Amino acid sequence: MQFCHYLKSLSAVAVVTAAMASLWVAPANADNPLLPASDPDNAGNWQLNTKVSDEFNGDSLDLNKWYVSGTDGQFYIWKGRAPSQFAPHNAYVEDGKLILRTQWQPDYPFVGKPPQRQEIKAYENITTAAVISHHTVLFGYMEVKVKIPDAPMTGAFWGTGYQQELDVFELVGLVTKGNKNPETTFVTSFHDWRPGHPKKNKVWKHPHKTPGRTAENFYVYGVEWLPDGLKMYFNGELVHQVQQQELGDRWVLNNPMELWFDSEVFPWHGIPEQQHLPAFFEIDYVRVWQRPDDNQLDRAFFGFEGPLQMNPHHKPAPRMKSAEFWFIDDQSSVALAVTDFADNIYTTGRKSLRFDLGKTDKQAESTAFSPAGSVELGPGRYRLTANVWVSEQVQNSQLQVVLESPWQQLKPIALDTLPRGQWREIAVEFNQQQASAAKDRMRLVFKGGNQGQVYLDDIAIRPLK
Repeated sequence: MQFCHYLKSLSAVAVVTAAMASLWVAPANADNPLLPASDPDNAGNWQLNTKVSDEFNGDSLDLNKWYVSGTDGQFYIWKGRAPSQFAPHNAYVEDGKLILRTQWQPDYPFVGKPPQRQEIKAYENITTAAVISHHTVLFGYMEVKVKIPDAPMTGAFWGTGYQQELDVFELVGLVTKGNKNPETTFVTSFHDWRPGHPKKNKVWKHPHKTPGRTAENFYVYGVEWLPDGLKMYFNGELVHQVQQQELGDRWVLNNPMELWFDSEVFPWHGIPEQQHLPAFFEIDYVRVWQRPDDNQLDRAFFGFEGPLQMNPHHKPAPRMKSAEFWFIDDQSSVALAVTDFADNIYTTGRKSLRFDLGKTDKQAESTAFSPAGSVELGPGRYRLTANVWVSEQVQNSQLQVVLESPWQQLKPIALDTLPRGQWREIAVEFNQQQASAAKDRMRLVFKGGNQGQVYLDDIAIRPLK
């Protein structure tokens, strides 16, 4: 079978995914003049996402936005690369900048032991810092203005999400071991953290030469994260881009990510000694812009790419403790399942929902449930859309979408009336008489037919104007 992975007609799909995006996205205007260095005229109609942007102009770090690793002796994901360890007293705001300080502190009460895979087997002598955003971002343009520490330490800006990692940069200010090129190189990379994949998880990287040492000057670094690619920017200029199509299975950046700033030791470039410290990673600002979209659903989750994070303030607990997937009971799972990367069937991202009619009785229903609280609609009129692929064999089959609280059964869609062997958009309009209750969720009910396959992707709900 031939599957169309991308729909040109959908190329303009916008990228903001949180429900009720207008509640947290501020447009650039006279009252909010901040615009991307890559697009100072705002031709892209960018809007600033204030939940993950920060000018660091307050008297202290905004802990509603940022988690400081090591707070109360607790760490998120890891403690830092040995021999350095994150310590909360090293993260602070000063003179309109976030400072991540590295110090020589041999008497510090270091916690635990490094993972076995690390090169150095003990935390000792060196304390440093990390801060992580509480909220996540999916797609958009991310920009920071920073100065890297002038020591054998990194200054890093990166993101972590479900089975994925994007390193916008991990730059070393002073190399004392090996080639000195890292001192003057801006490198972006990403990692594949899917289970069972090779230990060498860095699946793509690109270096760009800077005009001087990254520890000597403030530079502006940016990336535009697209649904199907990535663009690198240095001081507002596009320096490289890569597309999902050319990367194939190496493209894994499909789920929301939390943002990190940290500083740590890269032993292969040298370990700092007492005379190198203290050193300072200085962050003037972080700004994240996205294009406007009135989709009321979480794009990644309702595109079947990964779980839905139900509690953004979960740190230091692991993100998966408060994340939820589509629920499909044992009876329905015989015929209904989210595809895997290897299936390679989707319109955007890498996954979709498959209904295999040959594995179920034609009178039976197969149902998938989104998590309670995953649908948040106010009163009004809406249009639900989704992309559907139907095989030649499908007959007498339908899909019905149900919203639970308040209960509403949307008009069923006769799947056997759709064109075969190609992705098509379906649409259903409906009235929402009252606002969603706290536990509102969606049911996807498939029924009828006894042969063939149906694939569903990219469900969205938008208000009608």
